[in-house]
Amino acid sequence: MRSPVWFAAAAVISLQAVPAQAQAQGQGPEALPAVQFRLHCYDDGAEQTAAEIDGMAALHAFAREHDAEVVWLDAVITADAGAGACSRDVSAFPDQPPPTGERARIVIQPCLQEERADICSPMGWMVQVTANGPPLAYGHSIFLPHEDSLDDGLPYRHGGYGDWLNYQGPFIVRFFEGTGYAHVTFHPPHPGLPGVWERARCNARPDACSR
Repeated sequence: MRSPVWFAAAAVISLQAVPAQAQAQGQGPEALPAVQFRLHCYDDGAEQTAAEIDGMAALHAFAREHDAEVVWLDAVITADAGAGACSRDVSAFPDQPPPTGERARIVIQPCLQEERADICSPMGWMVQVTANGPPLAYGHSIFLPHEDSLDDGLPYRHGGYGDWLNYQGPFIVRFFEGTGYAHVTFHPPHPGLPGVWERARCNARPDACSR
């Protein structure tokens, strides 16, 4: 994960799924189905959290539709304003308030510490974002690779001043659901998987596939 830096955070943060970009008139490769993930490290009240919960539900619906496919993920978790920290990070701030009967809570577990790695089971060393509480009937989680785990030899985009996590690129998405849980995972595809990087180029540079 890249080191967080100072940042004046925007007031409104959203987490939402977006539709795939269209194939360009049958010319060249087709862009990957695309989804966007937006989350703020700072819990700025029930209204913001409710919007983030809606976005997590939309991302879960996207993952259900595209389970086991390669998709384009644009993921940003914005750091706390002016601090570079993440107040939803349970490894740094373990005294997180629990969900109540009136509102949900979202927490982040980066699984950087070995003694806490089991909390992210079954995905191990991944960033886990979990929402619990109304209107959710049970916990919804999203598992993301650590930024530093992405191969610098592959064309993943990194960066974002003041972001706790920020990257864009192709990932294999998987959807899991069972009694009392639902979670989505994102995994970098094998570098040799045919067609992935050509299609990902259409997401990164739509103009390159429009000719």
